[in-house]
Amino acid sequence: MFETTLREWRNRRGMSQMALAMAADVSPRHLSFLESARARPSTDMVLRLAEALDLPLRERNGMLVAAGFAPQFGDSDWQSPQMAEIRQAARLLLEAHAPNPAMVLDAAFGILDANVGALRLVAMTPGAGIGSNLVDLVYQPGPVREAIVNWEDVAGYLMLRLSEASRRHGPSSAATQVLARARRQPGATALDQGAVSPRGTVLLPLEFRIDGKITRWFTTVTSFGAPQDALAEEVTIEQFHPVTSQSA
Repeated sequence: MFETTLREWRNRRGMSQMALAMAADVSPRHLSFLESARARPSTDMVLRLAEALDLPLRERNGMLVAAGFAPQFGDSDWQSPQMAEIRQAARLLLEAHAPNPAMVLDAAFGILDANVGALRLVAMTPGAGIGSNLVDLVYQPGPVREAIVNWEDVAGYLMLRLSEASRRHGPSSAATQVLARARRQPGATALDQGAVSPRGTVLLPLEFRIDGKITRWFTTVTSFGAPQDALAEEVTIEQFHPVTSQSA
């Protein structure tokens, strides 16, 4: 029901009724009536409240449905015709970044696509590749985790990003489920919820052991502008850049 959904999201964002009313330019009295089901929202009101709550498009659709309205944003599958242009643009970025690793990730760090360099890294775990989850590969005991020399730093940073994705998308999201899996892995409870130790560097490097040699990388994250589809909003392209010529 809409009133329950609205109240839950407001509480998750740590906002009082007054704060949300001010952010959405709604009277506190009317917001109180909406949360108690004494008033029903219009489509515009639902979208204004969702904007004030900083909800992703997928969750805005959910709030619209809870209020009895049709979703207004697409929710496409990665392989759907609607995503063809985004798949093509992502593939161009992946290929242009070769031979350095690059991969396309969804909001829960599922690998939607990857270039050859990235596939070689994840393939250290037998059977891993497109369709695998990057967080699972980093956290679960296995060849990928064992190859990360500064695992505590990298895993802490990754947990911080995943925790933010969980906060944005809510407790029933795929990101929250992946976060729960990560926290059950050995060593995860010792991490300070994503806090990384000071290193005196501008960027936290990924130190990866390949063929007995330690390579060092930093990453950039690319997203698509002005998305009107839930998946298009969530997709990011993670590109690995060598810190040293030896890494390259």
